[in-house]
Amino acid sequence: MHCNINLKYGVIMKKDGYSLRVSLKPGFINAEQLKAIAYIIENFGDNKAHITTRQGIEFKISPEYLEEVEKILNSVNLTLGSTGTRVRQVVSCIGLECYNAIGDSVSLARMIHEEFEGVWVPRKVKINVSGCPNSCTFHRFCDIGICYRYKITIDKEICTNCGKCKDFCDLDAIDWENKIIKDTCTGEGRCTALCDSFKAERVISMFVGGKGGRIYKEGKHLIDLKTEDDVLLVIDELISLYAKFGKGRMADFVENYGIERLKKNIEELIK
Repeated sequence: MHCNINLKYGVIMKKDGYSLRVSLKPGFINAEQLKAIAYIIENFGDNKAHITTRQGIEFKISPEYLEEVEKILNSVNLTLGSTGTRVRQVVSCIGLECYNAIGDSVSLARMIHEEFEGVWVPRKVKINVSGCPNSCTFHRFCDIGICYRYKITIDKEICTNCGKCKDFCDLDAIDWENKIIKDTCTGEGRCTALCDSFKAERVISMFVGGKGGRIYKEGKHLIDLKTEDDVLLVIDELISLYAKFGKGRMADFVENYGIERLKKNIEELIK
């Protein structure tokens, strides 16, 4: 009845028609696009749309309307997508619109989306980008997670042993006596307001091999990068290695390939 149209990217075959998944650029959707979606679900659907967990939009239509609906979507710069064994729609927080932002997560997420969304992979790949360590996008629980944060250090020459920082960090990441920052530091950078001895370098941290679902897994820290271009380079290498050696999800690939071996490959790539 439905032929093979269900194989089309972004079209999911249902008993009562097709469920169309719109691949949205990360961050924001404009009024014109919202009006187009409203027009579609009112005239060709059941007057409702589902906001997916990956910040996309999905709605049902009858099969005979597929071509017309796709034309309407394309007219407002929207496309079908984010299904199948591909790189899925990239998720982002609101980035610089938030006062906690350390970096422009929306711009970076859109760069990643434009470059990789829809690329074939052994299993689906989810990429989430957070503008700070607050992890609003749960970047540590997806295949590739990205987070802007600060690497904090203490300048021992400037430190006066005033003791302001002794009980400041709720993660107990400040070793006041030895004047070092522990690995428990998430990189928010609030401590830098205490005194000039705290130094902060902005980095883009990448995590790999996380996943949600019934059996969830936290991703492993892969590398800290300085530029967005390096992030794209690392993602490209990860996807290439995953396509070559991966059999299950990215978490399975990391487990089988080895995180230390993977880190070495990536570090050599960035040199």
